[in-house]
Amino acid sequence: MNQRDPIDPSRLVPAPRKLEKRERAQEGRRCLVAVDGSAAGFQPLVWALRHAIVHDMTVEVMTVWPSHGSALVHEVPGHFCAPRWSARDAQRDVVRRALEQVPTGSVIATRLENGHVVETIVRASDRCDLVVLGATPNQGPQNLSTHIARQAHCPVALVDACGEVFMTSGRRAVRGTGSPLPVR
Repeated sequence: MNQRDPIDPSRLVPAPRKLEKRERAQEGRRCLVAVDGSAAGFQPLVWALRHAIVHDMTVEVMTVWPSHGSALVHEVPGHFCAPRWSARDAQRDVVRRALEQVPTGSVIATRLENGHVVETIVRASDRCDLVVLGATPNQGPQNLSTHIARQAHCPVALVDACGEVFMTSGRRAVRGTGSPLPVR
């Protein structure tokens, strides 16, 4: 009979927990960019990469699938899932093109999340200092970005196709092309 070695406690990884603001500051400032593979997702990532360089932040890219308006498809482990595959390819393409535009930028992580778009991004905003989203022309009150900006746990930058930034914090928005966060 094979006897197993006792578990070394130093190799155990603690369960993830919600970080307090003070702890988040020690681990670095994080910028979350939500992309979906559309033209509206490219410019926000370029803007976020430039912003992160200036403000010493890390960039994480998240794609929520299936896209808004599609039927929610839950992934079954061990089975091919076409919507997940499409989301992964779209995310890789946007990240590749953005890094070609900002060669000194870097993305520390990419994530594919299976869920409802608004709820998933709002939940992820709890760990971030800034969320960057694409803005569409003539955004109305029912726009996804508007819902996310109202519910997010951190400021949200809405970046349009021209690179103009609309900064939101809760219900108020500030229009401009400058950086939304002060340099620390």
